[in-house]
This record gives sequence, structure tokens and C-alpha cells, in this order.
Amino acid sequence: MKTTKRKRALDPPELPEADAMETLDVTRLVAKTYELARIDGASLNDASASGLRFDSCVLIRVELERSSLPNLGMVDVRLERSSATNGMWAKPSLRRVEIVGARLTGLTIDDGELSDVLFRECKADFLRVTASRLRDVRFEDCVLAELDLRDSLVERVAFAGCDLRGADMTRAKLGAVDLGGSNIAGLGLTAAQLGSLTIDPSQALPLVQILGAKVR
Repeated sequence: MKTTKRKRALDPPELPEADAMETLDVTRLVAKTYELARIDGASLNDASASGLRFDSCVLIRVELERSSLPNLGMVDVRLERSSATNGMWAKPSLRRVEIVGARLTGLTIDDGELSDVLFRECKADFLRVTASRLRDVRFEDCVLAELDLRDSLVERVAFAGCDLRGADMTRAKLGAVDLGGSNIAGLGLTAAQLGSLTIDPSQALPLVQILGAKVR
């Protein structure tokens, strides 16, 4: 287990001033690319669209429950108070994205590329991020119970103040993962992954118990 060391800050979304953005009233996904746009209050549940791209956009209260969005692209995007529960996003690419106050329960991200992505105060229990590459990603104050990271590369990723009860990382490739301040009860890990973790002192005993040791 590594000692805590300073990590580089995430690159935030590069967004223009509000008056440079067009406010759109979107009722269905008819365009392939949305650029320099602000979308507020869109109800797009059960949406299905391939190759959808958001570039330099702010999305607020957008409902994407049960969405099927293969090859989704997001660059310089802020997603606030939105929902993508039980969605399926295959091969998405997210770069310089902030997702804040979102409901992501049961969302599946498969074969994705995530870099400089911040998840803050999201309800994302049963989130599945499979066969994906996560580099420079941070989860803050998120509910991530039963998170599944199977077959994913998880590198320079921090979980700060998160609920990770029952999450499974046993089949993930970990590199510089910070769990400090999170609830790790029942977290799935292997002994070989310990060298990739940073934890706080209060997590030492639960981690020993997770790995099967008996503590007297």
C-alpha cells in the first residue's frame, strides 16, 4: 500500500462564456453533433442514437434513462442533475467531462475511454464499467455500491468519500488508485492489487479483513 502523494489536478471542461452558447430545446436526438450548446430539461428517456457527440456543452436536468448510445462522444462537457439510469453506453469517449448530481444507477459503460472525468455527488450504485480505460478520473461523494470494474484499466483514479460497499475490482488492472475516505466494506480486491492502492489508516483493518485475514 503506497503512501499518499500529490497527483495532478484533473483538466476541467474548457467551456465558453454563457453568452457564447446557444440554448436548445431538445425533444429528441435528431442531430449527430451538439456544439457550444446549453440543453436544459430535455426528456430523452429510451433514446437510441449511435455516434452522438457533445462538444463544449452544458447539459442540465437531461433525462437519458434506459438510453442506448453506442459510440457516444463527450469533450468539454458539464452534465448536471441529470439521469442515465439503466442506460447502455458502448464504446463511449469522455474527455474533460464533469458529471455532477447525476443518477446513474445501473448504467453500463462498456469498452469506454474516460480521461479527465469528474463524478461528483452521483448516485451510481450498480454502475458497470467493463473492458474500459479510466485514466485521471475522480469520484467524489458518490454512491458506488456494487460497482463492477471487470476487465478495465483503472489508472490514476481516486474515490474520495464514496460508498464502495460490495464493489468488485478483482478483475480490473489497477494503477495508482486512491480509496482514501471511502467506505470499502465488502470491496472485492486481490492481494496482488495492494501495491496499486493508497488508503487512509482507518481503512487498514477493513482491508485486511477483505483479504481474509483473521484479526484478534
